[in-house]
Amino acid sequence: MQKAAADPVPDDPILRRGPALAVLCQGLPLALGLASHALINLVDLAMVGRLGEDAVRAAHVGSTWNFLPMIVGQCVSTALLGLLSRRLGQGDVAGARAANGRAQWFMVWLGLAVAIATTLPAVWMVDATGLVGAVRDDALHYLVVSNLGCLPMFVLMQTTAAMRAAGEAAMPLALLLFANVLNLALCVVLLYGIPSLGVPALGVVGAAYAAVAARTLGAVFAWWWLARRAHALSFRGSNEAPGAVVWPLVHDAWPQAVQIGLRAAVFLGLTVLVQHRFGDAATAALGITTRFDTVVLFASLGFANAATAFAGRAVSRGNARALRAAGLWAGVQAGALGAVFVLAMIAFAEPLVYLFVPLPTPELVAMTATYFHTAAFAQVLGAVALGAMGAVQGAGRMLPPMVVDLCGFAVVAVLFAVAATTAGVESVYLSLVVGMGVLAVLHLAFVAKGAWVPGS
Repeated sequence: MQKAAADPVPDDPILRRGPALAVLCQGLPLALGLASHALINLVDLAMVGRLGEDAVRAAHVGSTWNFLPMIVGQCVSTALLGLLSRRLGQGDVAGARAANGRAQWFMVWLGLAVAIATTLPAVWMVDATGLVGAVRDDALHYLVVSNLGCLPMFVLMQTTAAMRAAGEAAMPLALLLFANVLNLALCVVLLYGIPSLGVPALGVVGAAYAAVAARTLGAVFAWWWLARRAHALSFRGSNEAPGAVVWPLVHDAWPQAVQIGLRAAVFLGLTVLVQHRFGDAATAALGITTRFDTVVLFASLGFANAATAFAGRAVSRGNARALRAAGLWAGVQAGALGAVFVLAMIAFAEPLVYLFVPLPTPELVAMTATYFHTAAFAQVLGAVALGAMGAVQGAGRMLPPMVVDLCGFAVVAVLFAVAATTAGVESVYLSLVVGMGVLAVLHLAFVAKGAWVPGS
């Protein structure tokens, strides 16, 4: 039986709003900010597309593999968000500041280690997708630069997570927009060069260099912002023992890494299958469509993080009803915004191809439209699951969502394997939609009825 919902602390602005409004007010700006990051990547892709379909394929393979190390940074930063939110919810501001200091430095060293570890097997990663020739060389160069650039991105993730835990929405959004706009400006220079100034064109790999440079400047500014003594979570003078922070972060992060890794594995497997079985045009289409998928994915993380922040503060109050409501509302809101994005993609499917590749083949146009009309809805259903699980993670329960994910993705894997060996590309895509639908239902059911909240 659920414990009676406790009244929120009057001086806590997040809890005072209630779960639906709190998730919406913090989640929507963050969702739009993260979606803008993905939209900037689309503009970046449009620049790359001017170099031809081969450049799109190289960027797709490089960025898809680079998503794996980014999972680690995202999951550690989400774990920090939950940890700091819980401490702030308990009124332990000094403890939250001390934990934040250790956590920020931990992320620096983790980013360096991950950058090196993921760069070493880069050749194997690219070769596994089946690319050959100049496209393969460009993809490898792109991947190496991107993986080595994990460090600034990790720092940017960690610092903005601390800001969100403190209730800030404007500054994390401003930092993302700054880094994204700078990325575009640098792309123009590095992709095409400036002959009059003697700046050479780097081609498709210029996009990777531009992203790393922009993230580095964003990370420097974010670090300065948190280092100010006036900030609620300033990490100056932190003397908390490393183990008191590092181990809880690792403990909370690894189940999330498994969860997002499952999602990444699906699209890595899809890339390999499509290249080997359906050809270059299908892979180029994935290069366009999966960039649009990131708009839905990143937006859903905004609502998930908002649910995490709310739940982290509410869990110490024993408000079981509010905790469940936060997860359900985050899932609904994430799915609704994702559906709006996908419907827009369908409505403008053909013009979008010409936007990214000025002279596409008819096969590329057809493959892109097929994906939008089918597989894109898998991301909407995935957004529902990600949003809902944010509240569970905010309550400090990391293993249950992973178990639910493993069950759901077992269904996805079976459906995908059957379709991959016996059906055409459209049926393969539909198998992903059905599987992700099962996953969304499982997560919503667990949030509504599962034993993950205090007093349940």
